[in-house]
Amino acid sequence: MSEVRSVSVILVDDDPDEHFLFRADLEDAGIDFTFNGFTRPEDALKHLDGLGGGPVLVLCDLSLAGSDAIRFIADTQSRLGGGAIGVYSGARNPEMEEKCRAAGASFYIVKPVSRQKLVDALAKTGTVRLAEVAEGRVSPVLS
Repeated sequence: MSEVRSVSVILVDDDPDEHFLFRADLEDAGIDFTFNGFTRPEDALKHLDGLGGGPVLVLCDLSLAGSDAIRFIADTQSRLGGGAIGVYSGARNPEMEEKCRAAGASFYIVKPVSRQKLVDALAKTGTVRLAEVAEGRVSPVLS
């Protein structure tokens, strides 16, 4: 088995309120993480470039205002450090989900995001999973 390393969570959503809600949902679900939120995809890409290749789990809102989520997904691929990128949306859209996957997204989640939805989505990535850390709490890890 390969080395297990903690994975940072990066959220890209043009609504700052979603950052608070998403973070609270993850905390309520018992997930421990290092969190960075960005309202602009270009800021998230700069942050990823500054990490030097560490493993990340990027969560991207499909409806990035004034931007193209598909292009952001494709641009993120070389910056994941072995991690994964997933998309979330308020509605199921099979056609858009396929476009996201073709661009490199590992998963697509329909909100609200729950611990079980995240566990199920991460299981499909093959690279990022949730590992027990203490007292029923879990943390995203690269393994």
